[in-house]
Amino acid sequence: MYLEDYGAIMNSHQLFLSHIHEERDLAVLIKTAIEEEFSGFVEVFVSSDGTSIPAGSNFLKRIEDGLVNCIGALYLISPVSVKRNWINFELGAVWIRNAISIRTEGAEIPALPFCHSSMNPANLPQPIGNLNAITANQASQLEFAFRSIQTAVGGKGSLRTDFDALAHKIVLFEREYTLGSTVADLFKSIGGDMEKLVQHCESQTTGVTTTTLELGFISTELVKKIQDYQHNELEGKIELTTKNPGMSFGSQGAVNGAEASVIIDLQLVVEFKDLLLNA
Repeated sequence: MYLEDYGAIMNSHQLFLSHIHEERDLAVLIKTAIEEEFSGFVEVFVSSDGTSIPAGSNFLKRIEDGLVNCIGALYLISPVSVKRNWINFELGAVWIRNAISIRTEGAEIPALPFCHSSMNPANLPQPIGNLNAITANQASQLEFAFRSIQTAVGGKGSLRTDFDALAHKIVLFEREYTLGSTVADLFKSIGGDMEKLVQHCESQTTGVTTTTLELGFISTELVKKIQDYQHNELEGKIELTTKNPGMSFGSQGAVNGAEASVIIDLQLVVEFKDLLLNA
């Protein structure tokens, strides 16, 4: 949207973007896209962006102010965040404000869920399911959301955001957030020198697609965890083999388990090497 499209619109419009800490990068991505689109006439409150709540400020007071002063709210909803109390608390605050505003013939205060990372709007629990949610990695639905924001601030005219490009960025976030976090957790559980593993995987010749890690004796609990990943999130990307089941004695006492090795897709390590090296 271009500057001249706003006419007399004041620059005090604030949107509240509700998210959990783990999804901060997506929150900042959407905040940036909205603020660039609306040329400074819309401010997006993101509690973890380092600017919405300055150092030394009262965190809860700034959250409260954001919820009281916003003209609308966006909610990042994933299978993880939908279970968190903060998301539901912040949704409830805006929900009540909107109900009171409408009953007193005031402006509507829209609440718009952005579903991502395999969360389907059709599967949202109540009461969130009553809201007009979008699927955040679809360009057409992102455009719908931006037009809803445009209406809320009293704007008009063409939007200039490249929604295909924005949707692609969200897809990349989703991949790292879901698959990447799973890979990082797997290797954190397995342990070992991640730097050497990354170097080994990157040095393999063309045509080599897997590598085998000898895990030694591992607990039955870890065997089950790796098997669960193998049959679910990492299906087709890892393969666990066990032998010589028995009991091991160590500093923690007796542990049931087995000797194990795991075949891993090299690309899995290379693609998420930054996550592995910084875990």
